[in-house]
Amino acid sequence: MSTHKLPVGIIGAGRIGKVHAETLAFRLPESEIVAITDINQEAARGLAARCGIPTIAESSDAIFADRRIEAVLICSSTNTHADLIVAAARAGKHIFCEKPIAHSLEDIDRALAAIHAAGVQLQIGFKPPL
Repeated sequence: MSTHKLPVGIIGAGRIGKVHAETLAFRLPESEIVAITDINQEAARGLAARCGIPTIAESSDAIFADRRIEAVLICSSTNTHADLIVAAARAGKHIFCEKPIAHSLEDIDRALAAIHAAGVQLQIGFKPPL
C-alpha cells in the first residue's frame, strides 16, 4: 500500500470549491491540498483555515508554477474553465474540472487539444440527476 499522497491545488473557493476542498480535506486521506486560490482572497483564506490548507496562492498561475502540485481542481466560474484547463495542461498538471468545460465547441476542442498534447489526465465533475 502506497503512502504517497496526491498533492493538489484548488482554483476557486466558492460554493463548489468549498464542497471539493472539504471532501479532499476530510474524506480523502490519499490527497493533500497544497494551495488554494480565488479572485476573492478572503474566501480562499476562510476555506484554507477551515480545511488546513497551508498556502493561499495569489493566482492560478502560482498554482500552476508550484512544482509540488501534481493535480489541480478547477472550481471557478464556467467562463474560465477552458483557459484554465489549457494552462494547467501546459504546466503538466492533471486536472479535475467542474462541468461544463465551456459553452462553445471551439473552446472545448481547444481545451481537449491541450490535454492530449500535454499527456495529462482530465476528469469532468458531473453528477447525473437522481
